[in-house]
Amino acid sequence: MGMENERKHSLGHRAYVLFLSKRIKLVIFLFALTAAAWYSERWAPSYYLPFVQYGVGLLALFSVLYFLAIMLWTYMEYHFYTYMFTEEAFIMTSGYVMRTELAALYHQIQNVNIQRGPLDRLAGVSQIVIYMNGSERDGAHNKIVLPAVGKTKAKLVQKELLVRARRHVGSRSALAEE
Repeated sequence: MGMENERKHSLGHRAYVLFLSKRIKLVIFLFALTAAAWYSERWAPSYYLPFVQYGVGLLALFSVLYFLAIMLWTYMEYHFYTYMFTEEAFIMTSGYVMRTELAALYHQIQNVNIQRGPLDRLAGVSQIVIYMNGSERDGAHNKIVLPAVGKTKAKLVQKELLVRARRHVGSRSALAEE
C-alpha cells in the first residue's frame, strides 16, 4: 500500500506550531516590553502621564498587529508547503508569493534520511532530507528538505520514496540491458 499519485499532501498541523515557534521570539519580547511600559506608568510624573499612556497604547497596538502578521505569515508558509508523488518524480512546492517547485526524479534519489532535532522531537515531527545523484557542483541543489512532517507520515514518505527509487532504477537498468 503506497501513497497516492497526483494527490497533494500537506505537512500537518504540528508544522504550523513549529514554524510559529521559530518566529515568535520578537513577539514575546514586544509583549514583555509593553507590559513593562504599562507597569512603569505609575512612576511617570503626572504632567507626562498622557504621553506615557499614549506611548504604551501605541506599543500595545503595534505588538498585537505584529503578532497577527506573524500568525498570518506563518499560516501562509504552512498552507502552501505541499508535496506529491507522480509517476516519474517526487514534487515539493513551497512559497506563497514566490512559488518554488522542486522535483526529484525517482531514478536520481540516492538516500532518504529522517532527521529529528530536539525541537522536532518535542513537536512530534521529522525533517525528511532527500539526497540525489547529480552533476551540479553545488551540494544544495542535490538535496531536497521537507520540514516538519509528522513522525509516522515521515516514515511512510521515506519508505514510498525508496520503493519508487528502487523500482525506477531497476526499470532503467532493464531498459539498458535490452
